[in-house]
Amino acid sequence: MKNILFLSSWFPSKVHSTLGNFVKYHAHSAAKFNNIYVLYIVADDTLKNYKLESFKEENLLITIVYFKRGIFKYFNYWNAFLKGLHFLMKEKAIEFDLVHMNIMHPGIWQALYLYYKHQLPFIVSENWHGFQDLSRYKLSRLQYFLIKKGFKKSNFICPVSIQLQDCMKKAGYSASYKIIPNVVNTNTFKIGEKKTLNSFTFLHVSTLEDSIKNVSGIIDAFDKVDIPNAFLKIIGDGPTHWISEKVNNLKLSNSIIVKGKMNHKDISKEMQMANAFVLFSNIENLPLVLIESMACGTPFIASNVGGVAELHNDDVGVLVESGNSKELTLQMELLYSNYKKYDAKIIRQHAINHYSEEVVGKQFNDLYIEIL
Repeated sequence: MKNILFLSSWFPSKVHSTLGNFVKYHAHSAAKFNNIYVLYIVADDTLKNYKLESFKEENLLITIVYFKRGIFKYFNYWNAFLKGLHFLMKEKAIEFDLVHMNIMHPGIWQALYLYYKHQLPFIVSENWHGFQDLSRYKLSRLQYFLIKKGFKKSNFICPVSIQLQDCMKKAGYSASYKIIPNVVNTNTFKIGEKKTLNSFTFLHVSTLEDSIKNVSGIIDAFDKVDIPNAFLKIIGDGPTHWISEKVNNLKLSNSIIVKGKMNHKDISKEMQMANAFVLFSNIENLPLVLIESMACGTPFIASNVGGVAELHNDDVGVLVESGNSKELTLQMELLYSNYKKYDAKIIRQHAINHYSEEVVGKQFNDLYIEIL
């Protein structure tokens, strides 16, 4: 088995428990075929200095270096990274065969350092929707330079969707591309108890950032639906006070349930119990929540943005125009009326065939073998 160093600009930690959770899922999938060592550095200004934590999580060895940002914050990032490398390469005496970088910006400098210092080849998995239009972000010349170097020196760039790859090519970033999608744990996300139509529940799970996820648009659309005993559950790790205020103003508190952050097992249960999943985003890439809902056998209604259309076929759900709340209301009603046409086993099988850990992990392994 090969020793792969997994680096990332985002990864779950004590600072933010859900940031980059899709990167962790990729790591777990790759670890079905290789030895995966995760190294992540993250600022934690509650500390006085540096704190290194290393632990096993199922088939992963995860090392996280927390640090306090000083006046020269780039020095602290650099020093934290070197501490993590020293721990793995010197104290643990691990010899790495390849680097798997995740999320080009801002952490690509880590892969480039290992490329130049230790001649380690690297690939980059990319999930960030920012590459759909980098001009929207105020990146410095140095940041643009590092991104261009990352594309040039990588063995492969692995966007999670065709749409994201096309955006990168359109922006002029030439590279060897290989699309490898997001991944779902089909043991956690699975079909639950059989659903009934005594009531009908729509579910939304996200970061609840309204400018991106358009949660307010979902509420407005649900307010107009004509479905008996219809409910909407909203779950997320972002602020919920504004959602509760909007729900109360619309006098929908009896039919809209708002909950905060949940762990994966509890989210899976909510997806199993829901009749349909709703994602009405203004911006997306390849949303993991849609893949998770499919693994639970739950059909979805989603706005046709980013790579969402690549997840869709008529067996698994419906696409709507982004921002068109009237169309969302209509499709909610139509999905309810035609609910019996959706077969949970067919929906789940689609997720297994394309997004399971075994399928995605093998794609990474094939790429590692090709490079080495």
